[in-house]
Amino acid sequence: MANVVPSKLKVAELRKELSKRKLPTDGRRNELVERLKAALEEADEETQPEAEAETGAAAENEADDQIDLLPVDEQQDMALEPAGETAQQVDEQPAEQMEVENVEAENERKRRHDETDVAMSNEQDEAGVMDAVFIKNLERPLTKYRIREVLEKFGTVDDVWLNSIKTRGYASFGTAEQAEAACGKLNGMQFPPEHGRVLESGLITRKRMKELIEEEEARSDEVHTIDLIAAPHDGGSCGVALRSKQDKGPAKRQKTGEARGQAAAAESAESASMLVAAAAGAAQSQKNSQEPVQDELPKQAEAGGELRHTKTEPQISYRLLTDAEVAAKKSH
Repeated sequence: MANVVPSKLKVAELRKELSKRKLPTDGRRNELVERLKAALEEADEETQPEAEAETGAAAENEADDQIDLLPVDEQQDMALEPAGETAQQVDEQPAEQMEVENVEAENERKRRHDETDVAMSNEQDEAGVMDAVFIKNLERPLTKYRIREVLEKFGTVDDVWLNSIKTRGYASFGTAEQAEAACGKLNGMQFPPEHGRVLESGLITRKRMKELIEEEEARSDEVHTIDLIAAPHDGGSCGVALRSKQDKGPAKRQKTGEARGQAAAAESAESASMLVAAAAGAAQSQKNSQEPVQDELPKQAEAGGELRHTKTEPQISYRLLTDAEVAAKKSH
Protein backbone atom coordinates (compact mmCIF):
# COMPACT_ATOMS: atom_id res chain seq x y z
CA MET A 1 0.00 0.00 0.00
CA ALA A 2 2.85 2.32 0.72
CA ASN A 3 4.08 1.87 -2.89
CA VAL A 4 0.78 2.94 -4.47
CA VAL A 5 0.97 6.43 -6.00
CA PRO A 6 -2.57 7.50 -6.92
CA SER A 7 -1.51 10.28 -9.29
CA LYS A 8 0.35 7.78 -11.54
CA LEU A 9 -2.50 5.28 -11.83
CA LYS A 10 -4.97 5.12 -14.65
CA VAL A 11 -8.74 5.35 -14.09
CA ALA A 12 -9.19 1.56 -14.21
CA GLU A 13 -6.36 1.06 -11.73
CA LEU A 14 -7.75 3.71 -9.43
CA ARG A 15 -11.16 2.06 -9.41
CA LYS A 16 -9.54 -1.28 -8.72
CA GLU A 17 -7.67 0.06 -5.66
CA LEU A 18 -10.82 1.74 -4.45
CA SER A 19 -12.81 -1.47 -4.85
CA LYS A 20 -10.24 -3.31 -2.72
CA ARG A 21 -10.91 -0.78 0.03
CA LYS A 22 -14.71 -0.97 -0.51
CA LEU A 23 -14.86 2.68 -1.55
CA PRO A 24 -17.03 4.27 -4.27
CA THR A 25 -15.58 4.01 -7.82
CA ASP A 26 -17.70 6.61 -9.62
CA GLY A 27 -16.59 10.09 -10.56
CA ARG A 28 -13.86 11.76 -12.55
CA ARG A 29 -10.20 10.82 -12.41
CA ASN A 30 -9.15 13.66 -10.11
CA GLU A 31 -11.92 12.72 -7.68
CA LEU A 32 -10.76 9.10 -7.72
CA VAL A 33 -7.17 10.21 -7.06
CA GLU A 34 -8.18 12.33 -4.06
CA ARG A 35 -10.36 9.54 -2.68
CA LEU A 36 -7.54 7.02 -2.89
CA LYS A 37 -5.01 9.43 -1.32
CA ALA A 38 -7.30 9.98 1.63
CA ALA A 39 -7.73 6.24 2.07
CA LEU A 40 -3.99 5.63 1.97
CA GLU A 41 -3.28 8.40 4.52
CA GLU A 42 -5.90 7.06 6.87
CA ALA A 43 -4.42 3.59 6.61
CA ASP A 44 -0.92 4.94 7.36
CA GLU A 45 -2.16 6.70 10.55
CA GLU A 46 -3.72 3.50 11.82
CA THR A 47 -0.62 1.42 11.25
CA GLN A 48 1.94 3.94 12.68
CA PRO A 49 1.24 3.33 16.42
CA GLU A 50 1.51 -0.39 15.91
CA ALA A 51 4.88 0.05 14.22
CA GLU A 52 6.17 2.28 17.04
CA ALA A 53 5.03 -0.23 19.65
CA GLU A 54 6.83 -2.99 17.83
CA THR A 55 10.00 -0.86 17.59
CA GLY A 56 9.88 -0.02 21.32
CA ALA A 57 9.41 -3.63 22.30
CA ALA A 58 12.31 -4.66 20.15
CA ALA A 59 14.55 -2.00 21.71
CA GLU A 60 13.53 -3.03 25.22
CA ASN A 61 14.27 -6.67 24.47
CA GLU A 62 17.66 -5.67 23.12
CA ALA A 63 18.44 -3.67 26.29
CA ASP A 64 17.40 -6.63 28.44
CA ASP A 65 19.66 -8.87 26.44
CA GLN A 66 22.56 -6.47 27.02
CA ILE A 67 21.91 -6.40 30.76
CA ASP A 68 21.85 -10.15 30.89
CA LEU A 69 25.36 -10.15 29.47
CA LEU A 70 26.68 -7.96 32.35
CA PRO A 71 27.98 -9.28 35.70
CA VAL A 72 25.38 -9.70 38.46
CA ASP A 73 26.53 -6.66 40.52
CA GLU A 74 26.40 -4.37 37.47
CA GLN A 75 22.94 -5.72 36.62
CA GLN A 76 21.76 -4.64 40.12
CA ASP A 77 23.23 -1.15 39.64
CA MET A 78 21.46 -0.84 36.31
CA ALA A 79 18.17 -1.87 37.92
CA LEU A 80 18.53 0.88 40.58
CA GLU A 81 19.17 3.66 38.04
CA PRO A 82 16.08 5.68 36.91
CA ALA A 83 14.73 5.05 33.49
CA GLY A 84 16.12 7.27 30.76
CA GLU A 85 12.78 8.90 30.09
CA THR A 86 12.28 9.78 33.80
CA ALA A 87 15.77 11.28 34.11
CA GLN A 88 15.19 13.31 31.00
CA GLN A 89 11.92 14.64 32.42
CA VAL A 90 13.73 15.78 35.58
CA ASP A 91 16.44 17.51 33.54
CA GLU A 92 13.85 19.17 31.37
CA GLN A 93 11.92 20.71 34.32
CA PRO A 94 10.86 24.23 33.27
CA ALA A 95 13.20 26.99 34.45
CA GLU A 96 10.21 29.15 35.41
CA GLN A 97 8.98 26.52 37.87
CA MET A 98 12.41 26.26 39.49
CA GLU A 99 12.58 30.05 39.80
CA VAL A 100 9.16 30.19 41.45
CA GLU A 101 10.22 27.52 43.93
CA ASN A 102 13.38 29.47 44.76
CA VAL A 103 11.39 32.66 45.33
CA GLU A 104 8.95 30.85 47.60
CA ALA A 105 11.81 29.36 49.60
CA GLU A 106 13.44 32.80 49.97
CA ASN A 107 10.15 34.37 51.09
CA GLU A 108 9.67 31.64 53.66
CA ARG A 109 13.19 32.25 54.99
CA LYS A 110 12.53 36.00 55.28
CA ARG A 111 9.21 35.38 56.99
CA ARG A 112 10.84 33.18 59.63
CA HIS A 113 13.62 35.75 60.06
CA ASP A 114 11.07 38.55 60.54
CA GLU A 115 9.11 36.47 63.03
CA THR A 116 12.32 35.88 64.98
CA ASP A 117 13.13 39.61 64.95
CA VAL A 118 9.63 40.48 66.15
CA ALA A 119 9.84 37.92 68.95
CA MET A 120 13.23 39.25 70.06
CA SER A 121 11.95 42.83 69.88
CA ASN A 122 8.92 41.98 72.02
CA GLU A 123 11.15 40.30 74.59
CA GLN A 124 13.40 43.37 74.69
CA ASP A 125 10.42 45.72 75.07
CA GLU A 126 9.02 43.65 77.91
CA ALA A 127 12.41 43.81 79.60
CA GLY A 128 12.54 47.60 79.04
CA VAL A 129 15.64 47.49 76.82
CA MET A 130 16.36 51.00 75.51
CA ASP A 131 18.02 50.19 72.19
CA ALA A 132 16.50 53.05 70.17
CA VAL A 133 16.83 56.85 70.19
CA PHE A 134 14.84 59.91 69.19
CA ILE A 135 16.57 62.91 67.60
CA LYS A 136 15.24 66.50 67.56
CA ASN A 137 16.26 69.81 65.94
CA LEU A 138 17.40 68.28 62.65
CA GLU A 139 17.58 70.67 59.74
CA ARG A 140 17.42 70.38 55.97
CA PRO A 141 18.97 69.70 53.54
CA LEU A 142 19.21 66.21 55.03
CA THR A 143 18.79 62.65 53.74
CA LYS A 144 18.17 59.37 55.53
CA TYR A 145 21.45 58.07 54.07
CA ARG A 146 23.44 60.90 55.67
CA ILE A 147 21.92 60.53 59.14
CA ARG A 148 22.42 56.75 58.93
CA GLU A 149 26.06 57.35 58.04
CA VAL A 150 26.49 59.38 61.23
CA LEU A 151 24.66 56.85 63.40
CA GLU A 152 26.64 53.88 62.09
CA LYS A 153 29.73 55.32 63.77
CA PHE A 154 28.26 54.09 67.05
CA GLY A 155 27.19 50.59 65.99
CA THR A 156 24.78 48.55 63.87
CA VAL A 157 21.78 50.62 62.79
CA ASP A 158 18.69 48.47 62.22
CA ASP A 159 16.26 51.16 61.16
CA VAL A 160 16.05 54.94 60.61
CA TRP A 161 12.92 57.09 60.21
CA LEU A 162 12.61 60.84 59.50
CA ASN A 163 9.49 62.98 59.39
CA SER A 164 8.48 64.68 56.14
CA ILE A 165 10.18 68.00 56.95
CA LYS A 166 13.37 66.35 58.27
CA THR A 167 13.22 68.00 61.71
CA ARG A 168 12.77 64.91 63.86
CA GLY A 169 13.75 61.26 63.57
CA TYR A 170 14.12 57.89 65.27
CA ALA A 171 16.70 55.09 64.98
CA SER A 172 17.13 51.60 66.45
CA PHE A 173 20.47 49.91 67.12
CA GLY A 174 21.75 46.37 67.45
CA THR A 175 22.31 46.70 71.21
CA ALA A 176 21.32 49.02 74.05
CA GLU A 177 24.98 49.92 74.57
CA GLN A 178 25.26 51.21 71.00
CA ALA A 179 22.08 53.26 71.39
CA GLU A 180 23.38 54.75 74.66
CA ALA A 181 26.69 55.69 73.03
CA ALA A 182 24.89 57.34 70.11
CA CYS A 183 22.56 59.25 72.42
CA GLY A 184 25.47 60.57 74.47
CA LYS A 185 27.25 61.90 71.39
CA LEU A 186 24.18 63.28 69.63
CA ASN A 187 23.06 65.38 72.58
CA GLY A 188 24.57 68.83 72.12
CA MET A 189 26.03 68.03 68.67
CA GLN A 190 25.58 70.65 65.95
CA PHE A 191 24.30 68.83 62.87
CA PRO A 192 24.78 69.37 60.02
CA PRO A 193 28.04 71.02 61.11
CA GLU A 194 27.85 73.69 58.41
CA HIS A 195 24.47 75.21 59.24
CA GLY A 196 22.66 72.93 61.69
CA ARG A 197 21.18 73.44 65.13
CA VAL A 198 22.13 71.80 68.43
CA LEU A 199 20.56 68.33 68.56
CA GLU A 200 18.52 66.82 71.38
CA SER A 201 18.40 63.03 71.79
CA GLY A 202 17.03 60.48 74.25
CA LEU A 203 16.76 56.72 74.76
CA ILE A 204 13.51 54.84 74.05
CA THR A 205 12.46 51.23 73.46
CA ARG A 206 11.75 49.82 70.00
CA LYS A 207 8.09 49.51 70.92
CA ARG A 208 7.91 53.19 71.87
CA MET A 209 9.76 54.10 68.68
CA LYS A 210 7.16 52.21 66.63
CA GLU A 211 4.30 53.91 68.51
CA LEU A 212 5.76 57.38 67.95
CA ILE A 213 6.36 56.73 64.25
CA GLU A 214 2.78 55.51 63.83
CA GLU A 215 1.49 58.63 65.58
CA GLU A 216 3.73 60.87 63.47
CA GLU A 217 2.38 59.29 60.28
CA ALA A 218 -1.22 59.56 61.50
CA ARG A 219 -0.70 63.27 62.30
CA SER A 220 1.36 64.09 59.22
CA ASP A 221 -0.85 67.09 58.47
CA GLU A 222 0.22 68.56 61.83
CA VAL A 223 3.93 68.06 61.22
CA HIS A 224 4.64 71.80 61.59
CA THR A 225 2.67 72.18 64.83
CA ILE A 226 3.62 69.12 66.92
CA ASP A 227 6.76 68.53 68.94
CA LEU A 228 8.32 65.78 71.03
CA ILE A 229 8.36 66.90 74.67
CA ALA A 230 8.98 65.44 78.10
CA ALA A 231 6.09 63.45 79.59
CA PRO A 232 5.44 61.33 82.70
CA HIS A 233 7.10 57.90 82.71
CA ASP A 234 3.94 55.80 82.59
CA GLY A 235 2.50 53.23 80.22
CA GLY A 236 5.82 52.68 78.48
CA SER A 237 6.07 56.28 77.25
CA CYS A 238 9.82 56.40 77.98
CA GLY A 239 9.28 59.94 79.22
CA VAL A 240 8.42 61.51 75.84
CA ALA A 241 5.21 62.27 73.96
CA LEU A 242 4.04 64.16 70.90
CA ARG A 243 2.19 67.35 71.81
CA SER A 244 0.88 70.34 69.90
CA LYS A 245 3.10 73.39 70.25
CA GLN A 246 0.03 75.41 71.30
CA ASP A 247 -0.82 72.87 74.02
CA LYS A 248 2.15 71.66 76.06
CA GLY A 249 0.23 70.37 79.08
CA PRO A 250 -1.50 71.78 82.19
CA ALA A 251 1.73 72.76 83.93
CA LYS A 252 2.84 74.76 80.93
CA ARG A 253 -0.54 76.45 80.62
CA GLN A 254 -0.54 77.33 84.35
CA LYS A 255 2.96 78.71 84.08
CA THR A 256 2.01 80.73 81.04
CA GLY A 257 -1.09 82.08 82.84
CA GLU A 258 0.99 83.11 85.86
CA ALA A 259 3.51 84.85 83.61
CA ARG A 260 0.75 86.71 81.83
CA GLY A 261 -0.77 87.75 85.18
CA GLN A 262 2.58 89.01 86.41
CA ALA A 263 3.11 90.93 83.21
CA ALA A 264 -0.35 92.48 83.46
CA ALA A 265 0.28 93.45 87.11
CA ALA A 266 3.63 95.00 86.22
CA GLU A 267 2.01 96.90 83.38
CA SER A 268 -0.76 98.16 85.69
CA ALA A 269 1.81 99.24 88.28
CA GLU A 270 3.82 101.04 85.64
CA SER A 271 0.70 102.78 84.36
CA ALA A 272 -0.23 103.81 87.90
CA SER A 273 3.27 105.20 88.45
CA MET A 274 3.04 107.18 85.26
CA LEU A 275 -0.35 108.58 86.30
CA VAL A 276 0.97 109.57 89.72
CA ALA A 277 3.97 111.25 88.13
CA ALA A 278 1.76 113.09 85.67
CA ALA A 279 -0.54 114.28 88.46
CA ALA A 280 2.41 115.47 90.50
CA GLY A 281 3.79 117.32 87.50
CA ALA A 282 0.44 119.01 86.86
CA ALA A 283 0.13 120.04 90.48
CA GLN A 284 3.62 121.50 90.42
CA SER A 285 2.85 123.40 87.24
CA GLN A 286 -0.32 124.79 88.76
CA LYS A 287 1.54 125.82 91.87
CA ASN A 288 4.23 127.53 89.83
CA SER A 289 1.64 129.37 87.73
CA GLN A 290 -0.19 130.60 90.84
CA GLU A 291 2.85 131.80 92.80
CA PRO A 292 3.33 135.11 90.90
CA VAL A 293 -0.34 135.88 91.35
CA GLN A 294 -0.09 135.35 95.10
CA ASP A 295 2.97 137.62 95.24
CA GLU A 296 1.12 140.40 93.49
CA LEU A 297 -2.03 140.10 95.59
CA PRO A 298 -0.82 142.32 98.45
CA LYS A 299 0.33 144.94 95.99
CA GLN A 300 -2.97 144.86 94.14
CA ALA A 301 -4.85 145.09 97.44
CA GLU A 302 -2.79 148.11 98.43
CA ALA A 303 -3.60 149.79 95.14
CA GLY A 304 -7.30 149.58 96.00
CA GLY A 305 -10.28 147.86 94.38
CA GLU A 306 -12.22 144.77 95.35
CA LEU A 307 -10.31 141.46 95.16
CA ARG A 308 -12.24 138.54 93.64
CA HIS A 309 -11.53 134.84 92.75
CA THR A 310 -12.74 132.63 89.88
CA LYS A 311 -14.79 129.55 90.64
CA THR A 312 -13.03 127.35 88.06
CA GLU A 313 -9.88 125.37 88.59
CA PRO A 314 -7.17 126.45 88.61
CA GLN A 315 -8.51 129.37 90.62
CA ILE A 316 -7.53 132.86 89.40
CA SER A 317 -7.65 136.00 91.57
CA TYR A 318 -8.41 139.41 90.09
CA ARG A 319 -9.13 142.99 91.33
CA LEU A 320 -11.87 145.30 90.22
CA LEU A 321 -10.82 148.75 88.96
CA THR A 322 -11.58 151.77 91.16
CA ASP A 323 -13.72 154.66 89.93
CA ALA A 324 -10.63 156.83 89.51
CA GLU A 325 -8.94 154.15 87.36
CA VAL A 326 -12.05 153.76 85.24
CA ALA A 327 -12.29 157.58 84.77
CA ALA A 328 -8.61 157.68 83.87
CA LYS A 329 -9.01 154.95 81.21
CA LYS A 330 -12.01 156.80 79.76
CA SER A 331 -10.09 160.06 79.51
CA HIS A 332 -7.49 158.36 77.40
